[in-house]
Amino acid sequence: MEPWTLMAMATSPKSSGGADGGAAAGPMSGFMSLLPLVLIFVLFYVLFIMPQRKQQKRQQELLKALRKGDEVLTTGGVFGTIHGFNERENTVYLKLGENMKIEIQRSAISGLRKSPAAEQNPSLPVKK
Repeated sequence: MEPWTLMAMATSPKSSGGADGGAAAGPMSGFMSLLPLVLIFVLFYVLFIMPQRKQQKRQQELLKALRKGDEVLTTGGVFGTIHGFNERENTVYLKLGENMKIEIQRSAISGLRKSPAAEQNPSLPVKK
């Protein structure tokens, strides 16, 4: 006989109803084969999906809580002070300087500006 035939015979499942042949075909073996996939999904959910959902929720709360006069940072890296809102178009008017105002989408605001003094000494209150 050829070696391939012997390997195929050795690795094929036993056709006889022996003691170990019936135990492997129970209903528990199907669940045990799916267990690694379930554990991988749970791990991905805990490590990736949950933190992303928390971050999105914090960002939505930040955007809802914006007020006139808040100093913000845009996703483009521009610092400005909120001068007004256009609720119909969901935009924000930012004042960048004395005579410079721009209109941006509310979703383009990435966060509130932190003053350099507050970063160096966290016990100091943030200037509004």
